[in-house]
Amino acid sequence: MQPPSIVRATPTDTARVADILADAFSEDPCMNWVIPHVGLYPGFYTLLAKRLYMAQGMVFMDSEGRAAAMWLPPGVAHRVPMGLDQLWLLLRLVMHSGTRVLPRLTQAQEVMSRHHPRQPHYYLHAIGARKGHQGRGLGSELLKQVTRRCDQESAPAYLESSSPLNIPLYQRHGFEIQDEEPIGEGGPPLTFMWREPRSSEYDQDARRGTRRDRQ
Repeated sequence: MQPPSIVRATPTDTARVADILADAFSEDPCMNWVIPHVGLYPGFYTLLAKRLYMAQGMVFMDSEGRAAAMWLPPGVAHRVPMGLDQLWLLLRLVMHSGTRVLPRLTQAQEVMSRHHPRQPHYYLHAIGARKGHQGRGLGSELLKQVTRRCDQESAPAYLESSSPLNIPLYQRHGFEIQDEEPIGEGGPPLTFMWREPRSSEYDQDARRGTRRDRQ
């Protein structure tokens, strides 16, 4: 079977990327707890893509629009400065879910900031496939786009896993669990994972091991 074709997304792909990630995270426990109104997810990911991620040139998707990922390179702040678009999104969230979401948003930001490494690293903010295309290797191919670069540059990578179901995938690609904490009081767990760069010798051994497993 041919692996999926992964392409670098451009600003013209913003709406498509946002729609992919909104669908992928529509049943994510942490996202559902922080932002209960799933209808806001496309706007949320559109805002992130427009205000931060697209400008860094590290948003990827498969050519058929089934999966996408948003990364940041080392040295780029992962927080989006407050703007009118964020205030409007926040207002819509409060109108739908009530003021109870405000402390949840604050707690989630505090938890994520407290664990975010200070050492320069590649940061994976979001990766996901549409619900009808999960479990088909799309996530692996998207991860490889940047983990290979990490290995070439001897650079580490970091992510927060918002669902326990995704942890084995990240571990297969070299990420290790550093810590775990509820995303907020009474919320689901958020798992913090770090990846050290791998050597070419390690990759060759892994490939040889994979070939032996298939024989």
